[in-house]
Amino acid sequence: MSAERGVELWAPVRALGTRQQLAAIWMFLKRDLLLQTHFRVSYLTNLMETVSQLAIYGVIASLGQHVARVEQLTGGYVNFVISGLVLNTLLATALAGPYLGLMESFWNNRIEIIMASPLKLPWFVTGISVGKYVDALVRVAILLAGGTIFLGFVWPPATGLLGFLVVLVLALAATTGLGLAAAGMVYTLDARGGQDPVRFVVETIAGLVAGVYFPLQVLPAWMQWLGYLIPHTYAIDGMRRALFGSSSLPPLPLQSQLPLPPLLTDLIALTLYAAIALPLGWWTFKRGMALARSDGRLSRWL
Repeated sequence: MSAERGVELWAPVRALGTRQQLAAIWMFLKRDLLLQTHFRVSYLTNLMETVSQLAIYGVIASLGQHVARVEQLTGGYVNFVISGLVLNTLLATALAGPYLGLMESFWNNRIEIIMASPLKLPWFVTGISVGKYVDALVRVAILLAGGTIFLGFVWPPATGLLGFLVVLVLALAATTGLGLAAAGMVYTLDARGGQDPVRFVVETIAGLVAGVYFPLQVLPAWMQWLGYLIPHTYAIDGMRRALFGSSSLPPLPLQSQLPLPPLLTDLIALTLYAAIALPLGWWTFKRGMALARSDGRLSRWL
């Protein structure tokens, strides 16, 4: 059976309304939350990773870390790094959510059962990912609360909220496209060992040159251009400019070469990235599912 034919076979047994599809998503979410919090000690220990991450950069800031590139930013380095950590937590979830959710269903032999149900494929992807976002929001709350209480994080004015939301939506759309492509690797490249090429490359670049922990401008020129390969760079820069003002940060090299406001440049880049990554990632994911269904590899057999 061809991959194309396999794609066509994903069809509901009977039509479900939006309310019923949402009810299915709620069931996925409750299941994930129960699994995450069943072993409370392990869950709390896992959350402590976020606390330790916050503490590390809090110590750096409290010891007088001098970062000339962010001196004008409200809150200085504390605001710079906490805002980067917050957005990167959400983007990392969009990138890893589909893959991790699919692998959990794979190892638990649940994919065939779900595919035999009336649940449509987009809702299935949402269901296996939604629990990861709840966990990410808990971590974001820890970062913001801890940063505010212990490190002096300065909350930005509400005037930049709309711009931030636009950046966030575009960034999540672009990163979700990469996440769907990563999940597609489960079957197209048999990447079932906990990592895949897409996430490995993106996470490596994001950790080094996306501007989460330090300004991109302090890096060599070739590393700065490497950061433009992923949406994280535009998202993190755009988020800071929307919330704290474009005058607070030096322009990126790409922004210096275009006769546009820096924030607008970020928005255009994210829009183009999302327009390409989201449909391409969705096609890759559907193709992987079709290949697995055609040769019986949807779940493990041993």
